[in-house]
Amino acid sequence: MLKNSCHSSHSSGFTLIEVMISLALGLFLLAMGMQALLLINKTFIDVKQSARMQETARFAFELLRQDLKQSSYWADVLSFSEISGSLNVSDINLTSCLEGGNSWGKQLQQSIYGLNDSASSYACVSNDDYLNGDILTVRYPELQASFNIDNEQLYLRSNGTEHRLFLGADKNLVSNTNLALATITQQIISHSFYVGDSKRRCNGHIVPSLYWQTLVNGRPQQEELLSGVEQLQLQFGVDQDLDSSPEQYLNPSQVINWQQISSIKVDLLVRSKCPDLSHKDNNLYVLGDIQYQPKDNFHRQFYSYSFNYKH
Repeated sequence: MLKNSCHSSHSSGFTLIEVMISLALGLFLLAMGMQALLLINKTFIDVKQSARMQETARFAFELLRQDLKQSSYWADVLSFSEISGSLNVSDINLTSCLEGGNSWGKQLQQSIYGLNDSASSYACVSNDDYLNGDILTVRYPELQASFNIDNEQLYLRSNGTEHRLFLGADKNLVSNTNLALATITQQIISHSFYVGDSKRRCNGHIVPSLYWQTLVNGRPQQEELLSGVEQLQLQFGVDQDLDSSPEQYLNPSQVINWQQISSIKVDLLVRSKCPDLSHKDNNLYVLGDIQYQPKDNFHRQFYSYSFNYKH
């Protein structure tokens, strides 16, 4: 016997108000998620920029540390009165840095020297290349002995008490070899550190770099070291009573006797290569004898380090 049954069902859907509330809640959660993602991305960029700037500063200070250490050592032990050979030590001429000769590299008596916020009197750092900051020059014979001697480079041959200065091509002249006892031959190093224009641009802005003038074929030549260094400021600790402790720190233009330098305070301002429109730098930076407030969109970090110059 067939039995007919009637089954009724009631289906219910979302009302318009419920849909709108759900949609609004979904949009809110999506916005919060996007905001969190953007914040995470910005934090990642900031950390990456900070790490890059810190690494730049670390390399810059290490370059300076190595040069100042060797320059300080030779300034203490090298007897300039005993230097002879086929070349004479150049007279100290603090503005001389001509590319046409090797007089700049031969100024060994001027083991350290600084210029204050200007390259106008320093011939090897032209104002066209110059961007910001002071200039630091150091000179010394390289610590390692030179066995492959380049004809155009400058060298010092020494037995500890006598010294011969010569061009590599003249290494076998009697005037450069007439030394008693065992000798060592070392290449002459001259470096001028400064901040310059890298000639590269990011969104129309200059990318600054740390440069040095270095001896190539016995003559000064520009080489780029580290991009992103925006300011180099120097202050020199002067030890007038020779107790190995500076009585005062002076700007380069205030130093009268460079033989009294016992320490160097180096201030570096390192900058991101490109601007970040989500970032605003309103900080006031005090470096050496300047105050600098950029008010732009670059990330920056300030670093300062003091180097001993006398043992």
